[in-house]
Amino acid sequence: MFETINVLSFDLDDTLWPCLPTILNAEKILYQWMSNHVPEITQRYDIQQLRERRKALLISRPELSHDLTALRLLSFEQLADEFDLPSDWTVPAFEIFHDARQAVNLFDDVEPALDKLSKTFRLASITNGNADTVKTGIDHWFDVSLTSATFGQLKSQPGIYVKLLELMAVNADEMAHIGDDPVYDVLGAQLAGVSAIWLNRDNKAWQRDDCEPDAVINSLSELPALLKLT
Repeated sequence: MFETINVLSFDLDDTLWPCLPTILNAEKILYQWMSNHVPEITQRYDIQQLRERRKALLISRPELSHDLTALRLLSFEQLADEFDLPSDWTVPAFEIFHDARQAVNLFDDVEPALDKLSKTFRLASITNGNADTVKTGIDHWFDVSLTSATFGQLKSQPGIYVKLLELMAVNADEMAHIGDDPVYDVLGAQLAGVSAIWLNRDNKAWQRDDCEPDAVINSLSELPALLKLT
């Protein structure tokens, strides 16, 4: 099935590292910074309340779903307006969060798998999030890294995968995508004609009727055998 593959693209959050602990830690660091610089806000809202406000904002502004940076900045701007504060703190606040968000802890299977795979395949990354491959220290594995924010579209749509094919100068049957999300990593890739390998670390049941992964793995350590590397 994968005989023609020479490019592998990887999702980042929850594929190469656990996302939630990373975000929670970054938000904790951000909240402490805000307590020191805009205490009016933290005296009114706790971390969970700020998180719920941002979720509500996303519901009201779905056009920002592909750009989590813009969404968070807008949430800061709304807070500045609510408390009649100057907005000069909003960009520094985001930078505090964004820097902390890059402090990821790779799953144990990532380094050995990518080290081995990169000797045979060209690798790329593609993400809906705002992780930075340079700041997270993983850029040495990837020839190209795309984000939904820079492209302008979520991974549930084929466009970002088509763009990656163009950048890597390959046809769809020459690339396989690996990721944990059934919609963003399986459906989106397959809509672009790209083979999708579902990384199912938690042994979840497949629950979609509109697509099925081309292969399922529970660990990245299974990829070399799946791709018939010796």
